[in-house]
Amino acid sequence: MARFRPFRAIRFAADKTDGYECVVAPPYDVISAERRDELYASSPFNVTRLILNPDGHAEAARLWWAWLSEGTLRREREPAFYVYRQDFECEGARSRVGVIGAMHLEPFASGIVRPHERTFAHHKRDRLDLTKQVKANLSPVFGLYSHPGFAPVPEGGWSTVSDVDVMHEGVRNRMWVVRAKEAVAAISDAVAGRTIFIADGHHRYETALNYWAETRPGTALEPAGGPDDDHEPAAHVLAFLACFEDPGMLILPTHRELVSSGGVDVAAFVAALEQRFEIERFEKSRAGRSRLLASLAEAPRERNTFAVALRDLGTYLLLRARSGTTSATSFVAGLDVSVLHSVVLSEALAAAGAHEPKLEYSHVVDRVLDRADDGLTEGAFLLRPMVAEEMARACMAGELLPQKSTYFYPKLLTGLVFHTLEP
Repeated sequence: MARFRPFRAIRFAADKTDGYECVVAPPYDVISAERRDELYASSPFNVTRLILNPDGHAEAARLWWAWLSEGTLRREREPAFYVYRQDFECEGARSRVGVIGAMHLEPFASGIVRPHERTFAHHKRDRLDLTKQVKANLSPVFGLYSHPGFAPVPEGGWSTVSDVDVMHEGVRNRMWVVRAKEAVAAISDAVAGRTIFIADGHHRYETALNYWAETRPGTALEPAGGPDDDHEPAAHVLAFLACFEDPGMLILPTHRELVSSGGVDVAAFVAALEQRFEIERFEKSRAGRSRLLASLAEAPRERNTFAVALRDLGTYLLLRARSGTTSATSFVAGLDVSVLHSVVLSEALAAAGAHEPKLEYSHVVDRVLDRADDGLTEGAFLLRPMVAEEMARACMAGELLPQKSTYFYPKLLTGLVFHTLEP
């Protein structure tokens, strides 16, 4: 069963920094080089100096140990859970709530913790090197579980003043420390026996498994019970767990940008798409763009549908799968993101002369369309958002989605709490 435990977090000391506004950052993998430099310059204690230090992981580790020794970072005296709430705007006011704690590592083969996306090997090597040097989890894994009857709240309710309250990139982030025995037990019991689906942080979870394997060679993770986080922290990983049923749970699509096709013939590409999809054309204007996006959003879920903008084509395209033509061999193979990669970005592009196409990813619709319209990329391919039930079904079937299939918004902040891997 899933084991979610309170732990003694390492946190920034309020009297040593200029406040959380200056020390937090998004997860490392969504920070551009330019944004990294801005965050890095915002404070001598900004967490980017740990997770993305331009001078390398050795310098990050030097700072980590220096901040611990001088008291900039302090470890809590008592184990606790940390209720974390994010208030944000997306088609109206929303709130997402979860709990940060120490989740016991489970090998994927057990089925207790399930991934939903493929990962990149070089990211895992990079994060493992950093973890081995700082001996800590610096950013939480984001996990989901189903429990319709449970909603975590701070001790004393939402009117209680939070321990952390920070605005970051338009999102209000609040965190409450939960230490009361009854409240801690309620959180642990709510997670126990549930399946945990990794929403975000696959590389971080796999890195934690790899760290255990390298530092405890030949030692298997205990399947039940086992030592707590104080005694065997390396058997745990820093995690934020939330319920699928949270009304603020929002999954945005990650769109594809064709940076380089390697020589595709646009007319041949459109012809290849016409053989495979029904196509509706929209004028390249603000009004046409609005109609395109509305049509994409309103399309029936049972038919694969995509919006396309090509640099050398005078109209936008809406692609709809022809009725009754699906040949998907599995549930995942029939999802929009899989069909986009297998049919549009593989078969059709190859038929039009593409050679080793290069892609970039973004969840910002206007950005990817503007870049294609302005000729900065060869094309933009827009997806509809995946729903949580689709992700869960893929996980339960043991299937993996292509990389960058989901974008959970907002991102969790890095820098609120850290989890040491040393007993």
